[in-house]
Amino acid sequence: MPVVLNSTGIEFSDGTTTSTNLIPAGTLMLFQQTSAPTGWTKQTTHDNKCLRVVSGTASSGGTTGFTSVFTNQTPSISVSGSVSGTTLGTGEIPSHTHVILGGYPDDLNFTGNYNGTMNSDGGQGSSPGGWGTQGSGGGGSHSHGLSVSGSAGAITLNVAYVDMIIASRN
Repeated sequence: MPVVLNSTGIEFSDGTTTSTNLIPAGTLMLFQQTSAPTGWTKQTTHDNKCLRVVSGTASSGGTTGFTSVFTNQTPSISVSGSVSGTTLGTGEIPSHTHVILGGYPDDLNFTGNYNGTMNSDGGQGSSPGGWGTQGSGGGGSHSHGLSVSGSAGAITLNVAYVDMIIASRN
């Protein structure tokens, strides 16, 4: 025999019913329909929210509506990078010399101290030559600091749901 729960109690297929106070006034229930059943009033305090099961005191909270949270989202992450400056030491540059071409050292009108040596193509004789530094540098490696962040694509959050109403027993 089919049984139907209605606002006045339990109704059996033969038309008989049981207690008229089976569900006390003020009781809240969920219904999967647009309107509250007869003897019930639809509550509109909570709209566009999800249900959370708790073992403690019943409450409500949050600030963002259910449909806003569960739409596709694209995180805002950008790619950027910067290289810090590096001053090279003598051991980090290729070995090399510096050459000053010209006549004899006295012809350069050079003032100050000079820590160079005579190049092999010059001399202090009659032919013009040049002055140059001794070889310097070690050809070693050096490094630069680098900071980089990444990017991401859209996140699909199309969660399946069932709309329910909350109704209060009159």
